[in-house]
Amino acid sequence: MASRKVHVLAFPAPAQGHISPMIHLCKFIAQDPSFTISWVNIDSLHDEFVKHWVAPAGLEDLRLHSIPFSWKLPRGVDANVAGNVGDWFTAAARELPGGLEDLIRKLGEEGDPVSCIVSDYICDWTQDVADVFGIPRIILWSGNAAWTSFEYHIPELLEKDHIFPSKGTNLCSSLVLPLELSVSPMLPLESFPGRGQFRDQGQEVLKEICIKRSPVVKRARWVLVNSFYDLEAPTFDFMASELGPRFIPVGPLFLLDDSRKNVVLRPENEDCLHWMDAQEPGSVLYISFGSVAVLSVEQFEELAGALEASKKPFLWVIRPELVVGGHSNESYNGFCERTKNQGFIVSWAPQLRVLAHPSMGAFLTHCGWNSVQESIANGIPMLGWP
Repeated sequence: MASRKVHVLAFPAPAQGHISPMIHLCKFIAQDPSFTISWVNIDSLHDEFVKHWVAPAGLEDLRLHSIPFSWKLPRGVDANVAGNVGDWFTAAARELPGGLEDLIRKLGEEGDPVSCIVSDYICDWTQDVADVFGIPRIILWSGNAAWTSFEYHIPELLEKDHIFPSKGTNLCSSLVLPLELSVSPMLPLESFPGRGQFRDQGQEVLKEICIKRSPVVKRARWVLVNSFYDLEAPTFDFMASELGPRFIPVGPLFLLDDSRKNVVLRPENEDCLHWMDAQEPGSVLYISFGSVAVLSVEQFEELAGALEASKKPFLWVIRPELVVGGHSNESYNGFCERTKNQGFIVSWAPQLRVLAHPSMGAFLTHCGWNSVQESIANGIPMLGWP
């Protein structure tokens, strides 16, 4: 009698930057014939996901499922979630466990019981679901080890009054994070993104979520981090001293996928690759601010003017929602006309193949972690605009 396959249920966070590392990991695991993968999305994301999903040859044991959720996320999911992130997390923790439990029971009744759950760090409620069925949960942290350490130590930082200043105070400006919790050199807390400062509307909700999330990490079987030891050795050593050998560097995960293709929530314009074929080696400046970051009208126009004045070839990803309030059609159309022989503009690009292209010269990036690792792996210089 053939032995039963190890059945991994994967649940990513519903954002492009979180989906990509998870799918690379799952595709790699699915190459082993002793594994079956169930990929689970919320229903609205599932509908968008399947439009762009092509099952790789030989990976028929990577199956797609969905569970219902009242928040319907259209294309551009990151931008839609970001404005109400505290409310989203609260709704997810309330609604999604029941749907996931129902799916796991159904799979078991069909003779295909789930062996473990691999879920994004922010989907901490999946630990309770794993406990219901007595199966291990493995955390995938899609970012770097330094940010993992920061989030994990939020309760400790709170006790020491290092974060969560009261509204109207300037507490952050005089504080630095302890070296082992951040990166070298020590950074002022005000340099960190909003999650480190909690000054925006809804900060109390998000603060409580982060405080509750940290202890859940200790209940996971492993914590897989999408980074590599040589890049963040001190932080990996520090976290291993706290969590033991289950805190594991597994990145860059995109290198596990020989296809050099991401599963994306937006249609990619591959015509830019043909344009790059016609450019000189190492000559193209690639500009992309990921799926979340936005520019003001003034920033957009200054950047456009600088690109035009440089006379250098550029490939620029301009998402429909990139410019807050939208850009001037007259100004934008004029820019496109004047630079039509200099640059190429797309709404989304096949970034893994762009960065590996011989004509790539440099990358102007918002410093999203996937973009940083992809640039490092391809030896591409970065101009950072965090």
